[in-house]
Amino acid sequence: MTPLGIGGLEGPQTEVQAAAQSYQDELGWTVNVYGSGVWLVAGRAVEALDMPRGLGSRTWNLLDQAVPVFESSDDHAVRWTFITAPHIGPTLPELAVRDVDHIRSGRSIDLPPSTFGRHRLRWITPPVPAQVPSFNAVADAVLRAMPS
Repeated sequence: MTPLGIGGLEGPQTEVQAAAQSYQDELGWTVNVYGSGVWLVAGRAVEALDMPRGLGSRTWNLLDQAVPVFESSDDHAVRWTFITAPHIGPTLPELAVRDVDHIRSGRSIDLPPSTFGRHRLRWITPPVPAQVPSFNAVADAVLRAMPS
């Protein structure tokens, strides 16, 4: 893989730069770094499903808990984001009506250890090479985890 071009900086890499380099080297993800954040564009390598923490926790318990998922928060809520393989086909409306955001091709996915003000993204289960679940496996678990 090509280095991110951040190795030429004087001094050690920041935590965000080191994470970005790791995502590139270990997972093959093309990532971008900005200030206190690292992100990738969904579509070619991965997409994501972002949901409220309670639903995320129930979904995670229905899946092999090795699926990559991270937690983000703001002043109003805590959300869990599941990294999935890209989905071919339409967005599932039954997810959207339950506050599940399908982050698909062309949108950005902020990744840990990004920080936004006093809020920091953190991995619940970090990704490992060649173990990104299918979109359908995660979406099916989300639908089973939704309260009736």
